[in-house]
Amino acid sequence: MRRRRAGAVLAAMLFAAAPGGAAAQAPGLPGSGAPQPTPASQPAPTPSSVGATAIAAGLQAMHRGEYRRALDDFKQAADALPGSPGPLFYPVFARWWQGLFADGPAGRPDSAFDDTCATAVNVSEARLDETPHDVDALTTLGASQILRAHVQAVRGNYWRAGQEARRGKKALDQALAIDPEREPALFGMGALNYYADRVPLIVKGIRVFLFMPGGDAPLGLGQIRKVAEGGGPLRTDGRLLLGLVCSDHYQQAYDDALGHLAQALAETGGSSLIRAAIGDLQLRLARYDDAAATLASALAEAGGDGFEASRQRRWLVLGLAEALAGDWRLDEAEAMLARAAGEAAPASDALRRAERRLTAEIAGRRSALTGPAAGPVDDRAGDGGDVPRAAGRLLAGQRLIDADRAAEAVPILESAVDLLPSDPPPWLAGAIQLHLGLALKRSGDPTAAHSHFDRAIATRRFRAADRARLELGKKGEDAPLCAR
Repeated sequence: MRRRRAGAVLAAMLFAAAPGGAAAQAPGLPGSGAPQPTPASQPAPTPSSVGATAIAAGLQAMHRGEYRRALDDFKQAADALPGSPGPLFYPVFARWWQGLFADGPAGRPDSAFDDTCATAVNVSEARLDETPHDVDALTTLGASQILRAHVQAVRGNYWRAGQEARRGKKALDQALAIDPEREPALFGMGALNYYADRVPLIVKGIRVFLFMPGGDAPLGLGQIRKVAEGGGPLRTDGRLLLGLVCSDHYQQAYDDALGHLAQALAETGGSSLIRAAIGDLQLRLARYDDAAATLASALAEAGGDGFEASRQRRWLVLGLAEALAGDWRLDEAEAMLARAAGEAAPASDALRRAERRLTAEIAGRRSALTGPAAGPVDDRAGDGGDVPRAAGRLLAGQRLIDADRAAEAVPILESAVDLLPSDPPPWLAGAIQLHLGLALKRSGDPTAAHSHFDRAIATRRFRAADRARLELGKKGEDAPLCAR
């Protein structure tokens, strides 16, 4: 699966997902529940109910990654309520996600996002000219500007990004001052408050020159949680975002995050994209057997014949291949790689990089099964290292740990470190340090174990570094806000 971290990419994809009844209180659409079928004896559907139904259908399509269908549904909602700013936020949302997960060479939102966002902003500003305190207009304006700020940052236009974020925050502040419970405004403001407080220090240092608003991580996390625990249309969005935030390296509340994602899945009645987010986190925690089961279920749900469906399946298949490889089920992992190549969606640069990485990892793990014998524990590799024997000792150490013989695994894994080349594959170097830490921890030496967990975390591009963070047990200061 593709990993572009402002979250994981498949995980980040879920930031826009909403429950099946998500249009219950959508901006510009009155009502407290999803529209129900209208019997013949009742009045014909109103424009508001038509718009609400279309938005609900569009959000369901987004759950499945069917962005074109979602855009059609959102257009139907806007057509049902001409001049209303509320429904115009959803196509902005859809275009943003479509651009964020584009597999083109640049992977950046195209002009379609700009046009869609401009429409939402213009209609909202026109409404505010007539009614300065219109909450729906303020919410749509502010949320759209925040999304445009992100797009400008992706494009490298940091000055414009800062200005858009400042304007969006101002509009959302005004909306929440009028209606503190307005969920779309809480959702956007919560995300902005959290992530604006988590930008690198170098960005914080130049914030004043970029007009970038400051953030407040605890406040943002609380706002996100309020949305997640509410009964409104964006509760699943809030629950998903809460899962992403709680699993980042600031909070490290991984099991709480899995619980939030599982609840989001239950609320939707099933979604391949939410399963993908759960599987992605399980991969990061080196829970490979669980990840394989989760991603296999996601793949079973990812139907459709179009390009988008094929591309989604291709990423899911690669995620499943990674889980199977991590569990040393190499024949199955190789079969998944072959299946990915057979998908109709052409391989993007990102897909090719993921496939190359997994091909190399599977080959390295295969060498542990087919290469020379591991040899005595006290031998050493030459300057070039010995990847097959190092991988073989990793496998031997893992098997001993699984058999509750951790003390016997320690010397084997220590010797595996000595067999690593000067520039070892990240999956191998990180896994050896992680499992050496696990062996030491389980054999009663937590101090020594911590040093190896730290080395696993420091291994660049090691995909399961979060498992080492979990073993260290150092949650972030705001992690209590993640508790289930």
